[in-house]
Amino acid sequence: MSILSILLLLLSQLLDQVQKTWNYSEGRVSQFREARVAFDIITKNLSQASLNTYWDYEYKNNLVYRYKRQSELHFLTLDGKQLSRDAGRNGGVDGDVVGKAIFFQAPLGVSNVYRNLNNLFVARGYYLVFGNDDRFKPSIIDSAETNRFRLMEYRPPAELNQIYIDGDEERKDGRAPVYDKWYCYEMPKYSTPLAENIVGFVVAPRDTLINAGEARRNTFSRIASDYNFDSNEHTDPRFVQQVPPLVQVTLVAIDEASAIRLEAENQDVMPDLGIDRLFFNTGQFDEDVEKLEEELSGRNISHRVFSTLVSIRSSKWSTYVPSAPN
Repeated sequence: MSILSILLLLLSQLLDQVQKTWNYSEGRVSQFREARVAFDIITKNLSQASLNTYWDYEYKNNLVYRYKRQSELHFLTLDGKQLSRDAGRNGGVDGDVVGKAIFFQAPLGVSNVYRNLNNLFVARGYYLVFGNDDRFKPSIIDSAETNRFRLMEYRPPAELNQIYIDGDEERKDGRAPVYDKWYCYEMPKYSTPLAENIVGFVVAPRDTLINAGEARRNTFSRIASDYNFDSNEHTDPRFVQQVPPLVQVTLVAIDEASAIRLEAENQDVMPDLGIDRLFFNTGQFDEDVEKLEEELSGRNISHRVFSTLVSIRSSKWSTYVPSAPN
């Protein structure tokens, strides 16, 4: 009888351990499911980004001087603080913007007016904010506000794509267009949460793996060494009016239990996770990710990192610049 009791006790302990392991694994899968779906949406849409670049004349003293790349579209990656400043001049943005942001044009065909036009160019953007959920809750839900990090998707319909209006003033004066408004047009109205509890969002345009270094781990990007890339005003003429062939996209997600604990500790103040002190140089990308993970682990915050290199199919990358005539 005593042997049977021991066997039953061991079997009970084994079943309890299996159940705990199963619940832990199931919890991790469900907790980060929203982040995984958001990650897939971003990479799918980003792979379709395009500039429709073409060769045009460059004039000097009213005479054709040489050829140059030209595009009426725009591809932009920028720091969250810069996005806050740009949006502040064009209607503002909900919450505090953190991390990096990316905006581009792609033939995704989203429209509230036109039907069966699946290749219409639309503006699309992704950025990270911290704030409450008052604007996103249905009016029938009466609950206390929650303060969270939220990954936002900017998606105005095709008929409200401001890219062809932005810069029109410069074109009329014969100057190069400046794109600084289309990605901020009524941003709160056309931005919706894609995922909650995303505490890190980093995008880094790159040209090729070969130029990044001998090892894939060498993440330095010569076309966006500080993570910022502007296809219209790049400081290097070799990279102007081109969409980068590769973009490294990274999300850092935390679980809901950790988010609830952070809210209890900080109320409506954004928790300091050290993100603002990281991700300034693409050559230190891996070290910065490790520092962020150490910070989260040190505060007992369950997290997961999603990262991949997205290949942009429309990219026809070339460093060729037509020479000036002798």
